[in-house]
Order: sequence, then C-alpha cells, then structure tokens
Amino acid sequence: MLTTILATALVLGVLILVHELGHFWAAKLVDIEVSRFSIGFGPKLVGFQRGETEYVISALPLGGYVKMEGMADEEVTSTLEGDSPHEKRAPSPRDFDAKPLWARFFVISAGVLMNLLFAVVAFGFFAHERGINLPVVSTVAEEMPAEAAGLLPGDELVAIDGKEIKVAAEVGQTIAPRPGEEFTLTVRRGTEVFDVPVVAETIREYDKIARDTIEYGLIGLGFGEVQPLGIGQSIVAGFQTTGQWISEVASFFGRLVTGRSSPKELGGPIVIGQLSGEFARAGFWPLLNFMAIISVNLAVLNLLPIPVLDGGHLVFLTIEALRGGKPVSMEQRLRFSQIGMLLVLGLMVWAFANDIMRLVGA
Repeated sequence: MLTTILATALVLGVLILVHELGHFWAAKLVDIEVSRFSIGFGPKLVGFQRGETEYVISALPLGGYVKMEGMADEEVTSTLEGDSPHEKRAPSPRDFDAKPLWARFFVISAGVLMNLLFAVVAFGFFAHERGINLPVVSTVAEEMPAEAAGLLPGDELVAIDGKEIKVAAEVGQTIAPRPGEEFTLTVRRGTEVFDVPVVAETIREYDKIARDTIEYGLIGLGFGEVQPLGIGQSIVAGFQTTGQWISEVASFFGRLVTGRSSPKELGGPIVIGQLSGEFARAGFWPLLNFMAIISVNLAVLNLLPIPVLDGGHLVFLTIEALRGGKPVSMEQRLRFSQIGMLLVLGLMVWAFANDIMRLVGA
C-alpha cells in the first residue's frame, strides 16, 4: 500500500509539474505576469511567495495550473483554482491577452510540448537500457493463425498490409484492434521475401479496466530478439515510441467518440495509482516507461478541443488567426469556457465513478 501511494504521488506529481513548468517557462520567456504556480486545484495547502509568483500545493491533486494575468476565462477557472493570490488590477502590457498571437500560441502549447519531450526522453532512456524487440519470430503458437499460415521461428516481419514494421510492438498494435480481419504479412526468410495472408483470431476475455468482455485480434507470434541501442538510436527510438503512443491514444479517443470503445474504459487517478504501484514493484525502468505513457495520455487529453483545456484555448487562438487578428468576444469565450468546465468536471466524475466501480468489482 505504501509503495502504491508513493508511486502515485511520484507519477502524478512529476507529470503535472512537467506540464505546468512548460506553461510557466514559456510565459516568463514572453514576459507574461504569472501570479500563481500550483500543483493541484482548490484551496491552498502550503506555499511561498517568490517575486511576483506564489508557488503552492493545493488540496485536490488532479492537475495543476499556471495563473497568468489577463486571461479572458479566468472567471470560470477561478472556481477550480481557489482564491486568487492578488487583487484585481488594471490591464497591463504583461497580460496574456495583450501579447501577440504567436506568443499566446507558444505559451498554451508549451505544457503539451513538455509532456511530449518528457515522453521522448523517458522512452529513449528505456530503449537504451533495455534495447528494442525486433520483429523476428521466436515462437509460433500451436493451432493459431500464424502456424496455419506457415510462419516459422527466425522469420522476420517486414510489413503488415504494406506498412513497414520496425519493432515487435508494432505487430500487436496493428493486429489487436482488428479481430477477425485479414492481414497481409510481408515476411523475410533468409534471402527470400514473400507475402502471407493471415486472419486474426478473435480473442474474448474480461478486462478489469473496461469492466467488460473485450475482443482483440491475435495471430500467435512471439518475439524475443533484442537489439542493443546506442545513444543516437535511443533518441530516435524515443521519438518513434512517443509517436506510436500518440497515435494509440488519439485512436482510443476516436473510438470512444464513435462508440467503438466503451466509456467504461476511461480511468482516473485510482487506476493510475494502482498501475503505478504495480510498475513500481516491477522496478525503476518499467515505472519510467509507464510514466512516459501517462505523459503522452496527458498531452493528448489536453489537446482535446474543449474550452479550459489547452486544446480549447488553441481553438480560440486559431479562430482569431483566421479572422485576421480579431479575437473571439469575451462573452463567447466565457460561455464556451463554462460549457468546457462542465464537460471536464463530467469527465472527472465519470472517471472516478469508473475507478470506484472497478474497486467494488461491479
């Protein structure tokens, strides 16, 4: 239990800190006044003042914020941020909304960029330590599609449906979401390269995260050949793995919107805590890899076009750019921000409810 609590605090604390530092440093670079830097929402627990900025830890550890003066939607977000550290003051050239469009784009994007940078570095370190699994077959499961297709240990998967395969993980990421579908595997055996059709077997099993029986595709291949990586290769692997996870997370949100994935699969802090404890007990490197995955999730989540999230702010700025510098009116921004706040709170409540239902086994 203690390991789980400490691991959860580490994972959430570090990733929230990384995200908010992105906003903070970017705001400082373009000379925006920052009155508060908070880890957590709600009432302040502890904090200190340094210069114009108050640095605090707040009561609800579900995120964080950098309070920049002169943002149009601050009336809405103040309900989550707790008491403002400063009295209302006159408009200033250092206000967020007084800065040029490029500067505001930079500041809003910086949190997501920092989360992605963290993921690249963490995945890169993990790849350097563990190497990468090559798509070279080590085992072929009996009575599975791969065996029926004639695949053998030592075969190398070159591509699936014409898409190049570089690491073993891409095989599962390609096939698992498409149970029952036919794939064309491009295989290298010695000096010979040939195509093999294979239909993924549909596997059904209960998933404790989704709280439902799920289906996924499987062809029955195991991969065991590991290639050590140098520094340069590890950096490349960090970027590649981050890109793969961006695609995976974005795909999940797409399936959620279209109804192909269940809202029951959404997890909140309790699930993250449970998984953090499991990976922490497995060792430092598995925990670092898990943190990188959660960092990508946080980045993609923040890019959703929901007002009060970074993606919503970027939508407002994009509309302003398309209108030749004419911003969305204050009234419209506040109205959409209020709707966005309700959506975010609804997602938080839903995720917590899912977590609790998982705990009680419902």
